[in-house]
Amino acid sequence: MRGRDPFVALLLEVAGGFFGFLGIGWIYAGKPAMGILLLLGYWLLDWIIGLTLTISTMGAWCCVWPAQNLIFGALSGYLAYRWLERNP
Repeated sequence: MRGRDPFVALLLEVAGGFFGFLGIGWIYAGKPAMGILLLLGYWLLDWIIGLTLTISTMGAWCCVWPAQNLIFGALSGYLAYRWLERNP
């Protein structure tokens, strides 16, 4: 049986993270607890930070929100990629 592809985990995490579903790549990588924790934790953190910054910047934060999701998705995807490389 062939192992999971680290690049697929990276792509899933970046794409999922961009749309606010951080953790999908970890679930694919065989770490469902980590993926669900990231998913729920990021939703909570995203709402708290997003609402606070949107109110304090009078809506300007909404222009930065997609970049925030992409950055967090890329970072988490990189970590999932590295984990799968070490643990095939």
